[in-house]
Amino acid sequence: MRLGLDVLHSPDFIPPHRPSCKSVITVHDLAFILYPHFLTKESARYYGHIDEAVRWTDHIIAVSESTKRDTMQHLGVPEEKITVVYEAANPIFRPVDREKAREHVRNRHGVDGPFILFVSTIEPRKNVPTLLRAVWQLLQCYKEDVRLVLAGGKGWLFEDAFTLVEELDLDERVHFVGRVSSEDLLYLYNAAEMLAHPAFYEGFGLPPLEAMACGLPVVVSNVASLPEVVGDAGLLIDPHDVDELTVGLWRILNDSDLRQEMRDKGLRQAQRFSWERAARETQQIYRLVHEK
Repeated sequence: MRLGLDVLHSPDFIPPHRPSCKSVITVHDLAFILYPHFLTKESARYYGHIDEAVRWTDHIIAVSESTKRDTMQHLGVPEEKITVVYEAANPIFRPVDREKAREHVRNRHGVDGPFILFVSTIEPRKNVPTLLRAVWQLLQCYKEDVRLVLAGGKGWLFEDAFTLVEELDLDERVHFVGRVSSEDLLYLYNAAEMLAHPAFYEGFGLPPLEAMACGLPVVVSNVASLPEVVGDAGLLIDPHDVDELTVGLWRILNDSDLRQEMRDKGLRQAQRFSWERAARETQQIYRLVHEK
């Protein structure tokens, strides 16, 4: 069916077919190239079409400078063919009354007391086992009274995380709450002590940005786009180093001045990103491509 399109934008890497009109694709990350062992065969087969897609598309939107560099380096795309357009947090994410948020989390999820929050699909790239080991160390070595709440659906190859909870005897301290609504997530961000995001790789990383928009301190990996997103507002850790992550979590739990500093910096950092700006910049790309 011919739709008479001027420009076709495929926001998830791979167009359904090669269009007859001008085209734009968005590349979110190159995890499928850099970490192929983290993918199922089906995912690898789908993303394997990226080479041809970047060749014939007229322009590429990358969601971070990190993703732009990866696309140039690993796919051989010239710099002038790529424009960075940052994503942003949903405006729903903002500071709300902390006691109200805690009450919501207690009533809905049965979590009472201080907790560390993880928000993402549970799959190997997100590095949940390292986070579980860090929480175990907080409990056993630092004697912290803290829980871990994981908000996100099961992705692929997620079994190791659930097995490790049993091996470390963390059943009483770890809460898998599954996929949650934006409203529920708002309360989780506002009730938590911090967000821990020790991913091995991110093309952008929305959860840290959402957390900062709520005034929540963040501990993130020092790799890929995450330093770019959090700036100087978050603690950066080596995602392979359990001890470093443990110390980062402990510092935020025990240093009220650091928590307040991270809250203030995080709110300012989150304000640098907006969907209105992303829409304007995307529209400019459409015009550029159409006028070529």
